[in-house]
Amino acid sequence: MLTIGCNKQKLPDFYYKCKIDGQEYKPNNCANCLTCTIYRDTIFLLGANRGYESVNIGINDRSAISVKNYILNNIIGKQAGYDNSSLVNDIYKTDSTYTGTLNIIALDRVNKIIEGNFSFTAYNLVQQKKVVVSDGKFRLKYTTN
Repeated sequence: MLTIGCNKQKLPDFYYKCKIDGQEYKPNNCANCLTCTIYRDTIFLLGANRGYESVNIGINDRSAISVKNYILNNIIGKQAGYDNSSLVNDIYKTDSTYTGTLNIIALDRVNKIIEGNFSFTAYNLVQQKKVVVSDGKFRLKYTTN
């Protein structure tokens, strides 16, 4: 008898990870290196940084942040960005050409836990370069305001 097993990696209870141009990215382990906030039920902000390198997503959903797919195209407060230094000319942003998605797949308002995945391509107008953020996954406790 032949048994084939699947070595599936188990994620911790709370996590955040993605790839930037194919390279693994995880935020530093500091108090402000990973933030997840829902303001007034309509604004979702997700931010991660590793030193000066940061990945940010912002959604403004006038009806209410909920389990659904959002297009990150910088139209009406649906945007994502990547910054890889302290200089202002190193900022990459989504726009109508360079877009992405944020999929909120679970939202527990009682325990304040949100889960989802994301990917996007962002563009730096000054440097005329793009960056690809892929395989983004998170399950986090969020704060409210």
